[in-house]
Amino acid sequence: MDNPVIYVAIIVAVIVGAMFLSRGLRRSVSKSGSRYGRRTTDDRVNGILAELAATIVIHAPEPAARDILDRVVLQQPRKFSLLDDGGYGVRFVEADDAVVRLVDDAEGTRMQVVRTTERLGMPQNLEFWRELRSRVTAGAEAQTISVADGPQHSFARHDGDPVYWEITRESS
Repeated sequence: MDNPVIYVAIIVAVIVGAMFLSRGLRRSVSKSGSRYGRRTTDDRVNGILAELAATIVIHAPEPAARDILDRVVLQQPRKFSLLDDGGYGVRFVEADDAVVRLVDDAEGTRMQVVRTTERLGMPQNLEFWRELRSRVTAGAEAQTISVADGPQHSFARHDGDPVYWEITRESS
């Protein structure tokens, strides 16, 4: 083993092997990271949509519920807006990033999100929706009107510019 050519050949073989191994390893790690990122994003989107699908039922006729909601919206014009079509906007970037509507219900009037815009890869209006629900609940209770959780519904994603999620069906 006094021949240095054998040592040089072994060193060259190790270097070449490391080059091929690192390329394959990098590709494998990148794929794993992408899969994990998609899974994590999907879990977050599903969690956000589940909470946006939560409704409340105001045990009052629609005009009384609309009066409560109008007062809440007008108190927070940077977060909420009155829309021309009778709905209410929840602002993230635009005034109507999420659209809330009042719907007749057997027990009164149901307040629900009917459409939400996707920004930064997912729906973004969750915090303001929580705040709107709690403010409407407090406003109704201040008038001795009871409020209860309503039925859940689901959303379907619509591609476009911008991407948005729209109510598809109600479930209990």
